[in-house]
Amino acid sequence: MAEKLDPKAQAKAFEKYIAGKKILIADPSGASRASIANILASMGAKTVQFTLASSYLEAEDAIERLQPGVVIADYDLGKRCGLDLLQKQRLHNKSLAQSLFVLVTGNTSQSAVAKAAEEDVDTYIIKPFTAGVFRASVMKAALMKTDPPEYLKILDRGKEELIAGKAQEALRTFEYATTLDAAPSLGHFYSGQAHNLLKATEVEEGSYNKGLEYNKIHYKCLVGLYENFAARKRHHEAYAVIKKVSHYFPANPQRLTAVLRLAIVTQSYEDVERYYRIFTSIDDRNEEMIKYICAALVVCGKYYLQQNFGSRALELFQKAAITASGRTRILREIITSLLDFGLAKQADEFLRRFPPESQKGVDYQAMSLLIMDQTSPRTLVIEKGRELLSQNLRDPIIYRVLIRRSAEHGLTHALEDLINEARKHFPDQSAIFEKAAKTPKAAPASSSAAGVPSSTGTPSQAKK
Repeated sequence: MAEKLDPKAQAKAFEKYIAGKKILIADPSGASRASIANILASMGAKTVQFTLASSYLEAEDAIERLQPGVVIADYDLGKRCGLDLLQKQRLHNKSLAQSLFVLVTGNTSQSAVAKAAEEDVDTYIIKPFTAGVFRASVMKAALMKTDPPEYLKILDRGKEELIAGKAQEALRTFEYATTLDAAPSLGHFYSGQAHNLLKATEVEEGSYNKGLEYNKIHYKCLVGLYENFAARKRHHEAYAVIKKVSHYFPANPQRLTAVLRLAIVTQSYEDVERYYRIFTSIDDRNEEMIKYICAALVVCGKYYLQQNFGSRALELFQKAAITASGRTRILREIITSLLDFGLAKQADEFLRRFPPESQKGVDYQAMSLLIMDQTSPRTLVIEKGRELLSQNLRDPIIYRVLIRRSAEHGLTHALEDLINEARKHFPDQSAIFEKAAKTPKAAPASSSAAGVPSSTGTPSQAKK
């Protein structure tokens, strides 16, 4: 074992390990970057090996370009967390088995997160640190790469068996590994993975829970448990787990998308605003995440309208519209939601958010007609609807409004033609068109739409 080597032998072994490896030091503090580089230099690293980064984006770029074998990152890198660099290192480093990831933390809660990211974070160091503490921690982590303890060796053997599809053999190996360590969370995680391959989902759940008994926020056990619940469609349990993950571990687009989806499925509407705040702190927002946050804000807004908290709903719709940045489908959903509650004046304000270049398109014109349906005389609505169809702008809403208004006006022959045409273009909505023809609507509201329901607080009975 490496720890049994005398100090001189350890120093030589570390020099051999670090020789030729590119080293990335990511820390917002110039003094801290210099201090870490000096300590590593005293341990045998050469100046030419170092790349220093003051921000997450600089560090991310360096990982992509240089594929460093050693990454030392501060937990706080501006709006992003140094822990997120793990995925970048995994993606771009071709020799992960010999790479080193060190997280520098500023408090005990950050250290707990680093410890819970077992197998990914090789070691963590709490600021402020002495040269001696830093040297000992990094050297121990590096030497464990060259001469790991028996526990890790057995886990590696089990992982090889798992990759080869030998689930039963791997399971026996992992179960043996759990007897070799005082806190074998990782061993129980991999036992769960073996049970997953054997399709023993309930036993798999038990393995992850055993691992969490040793570390209640063990990252891999939590993710394994979430995936287990999600696969079994146990949505509330899955949401409770992924919510816990998102609380302790830094947000990333994939995790935020998952938690948003489950927040809506489980009707945990009051959590959505917290996730929106997390969303605003993420720089690399992908299209899927934008779509999910907008959808979640709209659904949450609808819920508040139903609870008579209109001001709160409008705030969420405003956030969705800003985030959507001209995405017409989101604006359309907001407008239809407001009109369902007779809020034509407020719906018209969102209609104005359509980008100028989209205002000749079907989304804008359909929403414009829908607002007219609540604010204008019937004859004007029919005239506008026919004009849109003559321009070859076809949308279920246009047909629905025009069918209903034509039925009210007694235009029997035109009504039959409209229904047939609507069915031809949107056969899946035939029942809706038939209903529109048979369900006359009350007289349209005046041009001054109904006011927003008053709101003085938050819903007291929001589902969790």
